[in-house]
Amino acid sequence: MSKFGAAAAFFCGVAVGGAAAWYCARKTYSAIAEREIESVKESFARREKRILEKSETPEPAPTPAVTVKVPKKESISEYAKKACEGESFTKYAQTQDKKPESYIEAPYVISPDEFGELDGYTVISLYYFDDGVLSDENGIIIEDPEEIVGDGLERFGEYEEDSVYVRSDPKRCDYEILRDLRSYAEFRSTLPPNI
Repeated sequence: MSKFGAAAAFFCGVAVGGAAAWYCARKTYSAIAEREIESVKESFARREKRILEKSETPEPAPTPAVTVKVPKKESISEYAKKACEGESFTKYAQTQDKKPESYIEAPYVISPDEFGELDGYTVISLYYFDDGVLSDENGIIIEDPEEIVGDGLERFGEYEEDSVYVRSDPKRCDYEILRDLRSYAEFRSTLPPNI
């Protein structure tokens, strides 16, 4: 057999095999499509049957409409006059002096669990040194400790031996006061000179 004959036989075999594969695939996928179409038709038939059954049940009688007497509208000038006099006018710009029930004017000691739990309250760490000086973490001395932390400096050991937690509602701050066994001068010597 010549090369041409072998090539022709090869291409004829590919064409016959391709046609057979196409025919088999078409037949298989047509059957699958028919099953899916029948399934959808059945689903819609059941749905339509349920809708028809619901529509056959009598609907409840509509409730009668209630008539409401609408007050007569005032003219714009009368409304403006009332608004200027303060009638039916809400003064949103005024602050309310009413404070929440949990609001306390003076700083007070809180438990370690309560420390930092309120939203909007700033958390500040302070240090109480052995020589009686109260400062922040940058070494700035608190001149009037009682105004900031109330009687908190006298309450070490109530919850923890070396710390006290104080809340100030007017300042919206939670203070953590840590006891430092050094003197303030010793602490200050550890800070950089420019602070």
